[in-house]
Amino acid sequence: MTLSPSDTSTDHDKQGQWPEVAQSWRLFGSPLRPIAQDMHFCADAIQAWAAQYGTPRALLLGVTPEIYHLPWPAGTDLLAVDHAQQMIDFVWPGAPEAALCADWLDMPLVDGSRDIALLDGGIALLAYPRDSRRLVQRLRAIISAGGLCIFRLFAPPAQQESPDVVLADLLAGRIPNVNVLKLRLGMALMGSAEEGVALATVWDTLHQAAPDLTALAARLGWPVDETLAINAYRGLETRYHFLTADQVTALFCDDPDGFVLQNVHTPSYALGERCPTLVLRRCATEQP
Repeated sequence: MTLSPSDTSTDHDKQGQWPEVAQSWRLFGSPLRPIAQDMHFCADAIQAWAAQYGTPRALLLGVTPEIYHLPWPAGTDLLAVDHAQQMIDFVWPGAPEAALCADWLDMPLVDGSRDIALLDGGIALLAYPRDSRRLVQRLRAIISAGGLCIFRLFAPPAQQESPDVVLADLLAGRIPNVNVLKLRLGMALMGSAEEGVALATVWDTLHQAAPDLTALAARLGWPVDETLAINAYRGLETRYHFLTADQVTALFCDDPDGFVLQNVHTPSYALGERCPTLVLRRCATEQP
């Protein structure tokens, strides 16, 4: 789930956290990575599409291993696109020639050449609405008539939490792991989807409340290496833009020749209500 961050002020910020994420991918878990519930829903959508249209030409936006390992129909043509070569080198489980290092907003793919596109959480990496709209426009061209976009979101709650509430829950032991903490604190600190939240702000806020992360992990019973993975946020002005399901649906479906919302799945794991998966179908016919 990676793309150029919305801030492009320095080479460091262009790469963002991804060089470190690539080499420590095993430390990331739910809800930042999908689990079986999410994948079963994706597989059902893919199998239903294949029963109607045949073997798909699939596009992975990012190199999420769980998506690669889905029970794809025999003969599926699978292509991954990720802007970070480190993610391809360290995380992609497929053949090297099946992964393309490129910007999602400028994918060098032929119109109508892909049938199903999947993205896990990565729309939050795009400036909203400028770049997220550009991604949808690019997918509108690439995805065949009747094809699908299957997106898992990191969606903020209807009632925004305050950072103080999140930190109080953290220090009281009411947050199960650092992956949940990252989402809750990031969403609590975001002023608006347009503004997003800088990763440095998330790290700074946590550091003020718990300057010794090793001690925090020991007190909470969290694995130290997983907890320290949040240090990849330190000093990064890369911004995340957490979008609601309604905002993402509007991006895809406001154009009558674009997509229609086909289905939504909300998982039951911790913070699952903030991680819905949307299935959006490319309109089968163009309007005159």
